[in-house]
Amino acid sequence: MASKVLLATFILVCVGVCHGHRRLKHPQGDASSNDPEHVCTGECPEFELLCWTPEYDVRRYKSALWVSTTMSDLSLSKASGRGRKRLHDYFGGANDKRLKMTYTGTMVTQTRMPSESPVREITVAMPLPKKVAKHPPKPTDPRVVIDLVPEAIMYVKTFRGRSSRVGFVADLEAKKFFKTLKANNEPLHENDGYYYVPQYSSSEDSHGHGRRIHTEIAIFAMNEKTYKWLEFNDLTTRPGQGLPTECLRGDGEPMVWEKMDQSDIPMLTREQCSTTYCQAPKKCPKVETKDVKGIDDKTIQLKNLKDIKALAYVPPTCYYDTAIHASATPLLEALNTSDISPSEVAMKITVAMEKREELDGEKSCQKFFKVLFATGGGKGGQEDIQMKEETGLHTPKTVEAIHQGLTISPSYYSKCFGGNAYYEPTTITSTAKMLMERLRDKKKCFLGDHISVVEYHPQSRMFDRYNEINLDADLDCSDQEGRPPFTFHLPVSKDYSRTEARPSLGDRCDTHECEELSVIMKLKNNLKIIDYKGEKWIYAKGASESCSYPEAFEKALNSLLSYLNGKNEDNSTIDMTTPLYIKVVVLREDEGRFFRFMFKGNVRDTRQHLLEVFEELDGLKPFGVDYDAEGIYLGAYDSIDKEDALFEVAIALKTASKDEQNKTPAVDSDEKELKEDTSDGKVALPKPEGCSEIICPTVYVIKDHSNFMELLLPNRRSVCLRTKLCGDPQTSGRQLIRPIRGYFNGDNSANEKVIDFAVPLFKVRVYSAEEEEKGIAPCEREYQACVRLPDDKEIPEPNGKGMSIFTATRDFHGYGIAVKGHVSEAVASKATSTLMKTLDKENVPYDKACDNCRLFTWVAYFSYDEPLSNPKEKITYFLFIKKGEDIGEGPAKGDSNETEG
Repeated sequence: MASKVLLATFILVCVGVCHGHRRLKHPQGDASSNDPEHVCTGECPEFELLCWTPEYDVRRYKSALWVSTTMSDLSLSKASGRGRKRLHDYFGGANDKRLKMTYTGTMVTQTRMPSESPVREITVAMPLPKKVAKHPPKPTDPRVVIDLVPEAIMYVKTFRGRSSRVGFVADLEAKKFFKTLKANNEPLHENDGYYYVPQYSSSEDSHGHGRRIHTEIAIFAMNEKTYKWLEFNDLTTRPGQGLPTECLRGDGEPMVWEKMDQSDIPMLTREQCSTTYCQAPKKCPKVETKDVKGIDDKTIQLKNLKDIKALAYVPPTCYYDTAIHASATPLLEALNTSDISPSEVAMKITVAMEKREELDGEKSCQKFFKVLFATGGGKGGQEDIQMKEETGLHTPKTVEAIHQGLTISPSYYSKCFGGNAYYEPTTITSTAKMLMERLRDKKKCFLGDHISVVEYHPQSRMFDRYNEINLDADLDCSDQEGRPPFTFHLPVSKDYSRTEARPSLGDRCDTHECEELSVIMKLKNNLKIIDYKGEKWIYAKGASESCSYPEAFEKALNSLLSYLNGKNEDNSTIDMTTPLYIKVVVLREDEGRFFRFMFKGNVRDTRQHLLEVFEELDGLKPFGVDYDAEGIYLGAYDSIDKEDALFEVAIALKTASKDEQNKTPAVDSDEKELKEDTSDGKVALPKPEGCSEIICPTVYVIKDHSNFMELLLPNRRSVCLRTKLCGDPQTSGRQLIRPIRGYFNGDNSANEKVIDFAVPLFKVRVYSAEEEEKGIAPCEREYQACVRLPDDKEIPEPNGKGMSIFTATRDFHGYGIAVKGHVSEAVASKATSTLMKTLDKENVPYDKACDNCRLFTWVAYFSYDEPLSNPKEKITYFLFIKKGEDIGEGPAKGDSNETEG
């Protein structure tokens, strides 16, 4: 067990084994100032010193219950004084048990740098005494609250202040500390400018000197939620993103975290809801709030959202904790292509939905989840982020049945609660149950098959967090049929309560050559969809099916080792690669896509691990997951008879054939049946059913040649952006679209929404062979995107640089091909080259410009994206404009040298 260090700071501390991390003697100060016996009196928090630099410590603290109070003020000093008074009253008997408690040995002020307003939130907190922590007395002042603070790693430095009041000097010290951490490339996960000032009174020293105030500045580094997100994405050892400082990253061992037992966490209710929980730079939605008639609980309210907008993702998982980790990266990536800045995201919403068995089967997940990042300034809509196209997975039917796939309801019943929602699934469901029971008692109708868990604060805010449970209101009671009752628990994965380190390859691939693979999708921390590259393999047959795994493995291995040791036609020895694979059912001679998980133990444990994974995959079948039980491999990275050996299990996906999986999407003009326009004989390209002409403008095929199409594109008024960008077509396309989305959503001269976003047309400059040979820097390549505007209304001017309005007075022609499936950079390049060669060979005149007498051209491409469509069926059209066509009269206003039509 780790030794306890009774240095006062502000969280009860880690006393468990912290694998792979050194516990060091504190380097700062002298014995009279920082020695544990002299720096703190009373019941003081404990911490484990993980490592240190000459400037600061890196400490880890155990989860504990804290009492705190929050106020808004201009003065940090005055607010902290008011907060101290409230907490002293609570400890002095202002609680439901009239219990007087001994003060614990530290007081912590939580705040952050002022942003848009000089008024800011200031929270003062103290740890609860251990003897009352399981059943803490309830504060009589509703402004005083009790919360769970989870185990966390903090950066801490001594602040030589002497006053008990926290003033402006703390701001200066914190500002310098942030700069120091950034200069040292220390990760600051989910940092929102919060910092902490722990203070405590030291005892008299040996010379009889009186008590004095010892003060520190602390900044959040990470907690378990942050670490497991990093672990989920294999980022725990990446400098600037993973663990703090080289002294923690150096040993390569994963962190092991400890949680407070759920049975030891009291119900963290609130008597009143905060009104200052969302401050700048967050962009909070506008909410109308009403009391619920007949309910005297002021924490239960009927709310109506006015201007929310959100990005939403449905992760392929059955578990609450995995849903949070699996959704963060897709949503963060989507922010980069949206008109929402990450700093504007005000709330994270996790919707837990009870499965409908008639839609998604009896044996699948009990609950599905949708995770949203939300902000204000919208029109009440959400944009769904699809799963990676390569996976071929889809959204369960249960999710689509709720609000026809949308999650945001304008009217909802809400109940606030405290604490950290990731760590308290029992508190979440208890709060939801309480809310449902109170509403049913008063005959209020709501949609009872799902709950929304709303978190307003980032992880770096530790005390007095604000959360909500929301239930969609059914005000006229018309939408009650067919909804299964919500069961009051949130399933969590084994990773949630895992106490051992996650299996890792460690240095095995440094000492042995391993197979090449790429990760297509992570389903949970230790289960991934993997794409194995095509390799040459050798194998030897083992014994009969009646043999055990170890016996069969050893017999087959003897033949294999003979081959590697020189028993081959060249009489040459060959280095062994890892892992060694056992054929569990049938050896497949093709490589491709697999589910992969790893475990440590004995080969005899394989059957149990397989049964658990099969159960996991069966639960995910509503997402389109299917596996081939005839294609299972067991890979060994260690000796087969080692009791704690590292093993890998690969289970083949049941998908299309290898040839269909690995081939480059064909360039084909007849991939989908074309629709005839009977009025004039033109053939319309297929587009999503029900999509309006303004959103999905019709493109016609005038003539279908054997290897390309002659296309007719409609005249249009468009908003366009031309600029230089880095990256492949997919990334560049998203960067182009983000400012245009902003224009449609109100970033324009009229500050108003224009219309729903239409299908964009992208253009990429194609460079001459001479230019390519000289080398065009990746960030010097030119791109343009145009999105159609309505013809029947006045259009505001764009605000963004390089953006202009263009008008084409008549339809124009182009020559194109269709590409089916996912369009990577290589596929786009091949399509462009193929089309150019075809048109040049057929002497078809297409548009080329002359820049200093060097010919170049632009290739255009577009796609009708149908929500939830199979990515393998996606069609992208590439085309060159017919020579001499007038595609636009140029910018209505602006610099025509910056932007081209």
